[in-house]
Amino acid sequence: MDTATETKTVAGESPQDSKGKIVEYSFWLLKQGYSKATIESRVKLLKRLIRRGGHFHDEDSIKEVIARQEWSVNRKVNAVDVYSSFLQMQGKTWDPPIYKRIRKLPFIPTETELDQLIAGCSKRMATYLQLLKETGMRCGEASQLNWTDLDLENKSIRITPEKGGNPRNLRISNKLLDMLKETPKNRVAVFDASSDLMRRNFGKQRKRIAAKLKNYRIKQITFHTFRHWKATMEYHKTRDILHVKEILGHKSLNNTMLYTQLIGFKDDDYTAVVAHSEEEACKLVETGFEYVCDFSGNKIFRKRK
Repeated sequence: MDTATETKTVAGESPQDSKGKIVEYSFWLLKQGYSKATIESRVKLLKRLIRRGGHFHDEDSIKEVIARQEWSVNRKVNAVDVYSSFLQMQGKTWDPPIYKRIRKLPFIPTETELDQLIAGCSKRMATYLQLLKETGMRCGEASQLNWTDLDLENKSIRITPEKGGNPRNLRISNKLLDMLKETPKNRVAVFDASSDLMRRNFGKQRKRIAAKLKNYRIKQITFHTFRHWKATMEYHKTRDILHVKEILGHKSLNNTMLYTQLIGFKDDDYTAVVAHSEEEACKLVETGFEYVCDFSGNKIFRKRK
């Protein structure tokens, strides 16, 4: 935890002025097309920089605040991005500090650990987590889910994308169907809570369950862990990166390719993928796949593992 003293005002500015700039920044992000979850996250981080001694118009003070935080390098990169976008709103630039984002493979729990976590949560949280597990949707997509997006008769769910993703329609299990049927339907939204509120509640329940089971790997599970787990398992079953891309709602195949690195398959030398259109074939070539042959009107590509 950071030990720096948090100040409540900005030198030369009243609290009202600071609040006004935060509100202005929030509306600017909205007009730029950012999702609600991203806006909340960026505004929260900007507020933290200011509370800890940074000044809106003093880039050196912002650099100093970021430098002294006991944050990961990736979080510091996010802080730099936030202040850069705040200056962009005003038509300004700065000489940002150089932090290089570190790419790490995400933690992938066992299915048993996910199921134990789900079973130990409250009914609403358990339904939320089962939804993430089965669909691989983002928590923001789950939080904005409405009852009109569910087709309980056909056991399917329509996902409205965030972060510029693609919409999709996915099947759900009888187990999840029964859990949803038991969820109160007195609101338009299925869960009627922001992803931030759900995340805070989840943190408390996860901590309790990890202590009860004496398995502290469970404390590493986040909402996004369910998305990584789903992608990993689907790729493991199908070896079809385009199939995983459709489930996750990615527009770029390059994003989906990250998930193929999570498990090392050692039973053969190549990953084979079928392209059903010229667009899919081009995307496969761009990501390193090579053409093998035509089969039943489709093209088969492969990539060495």
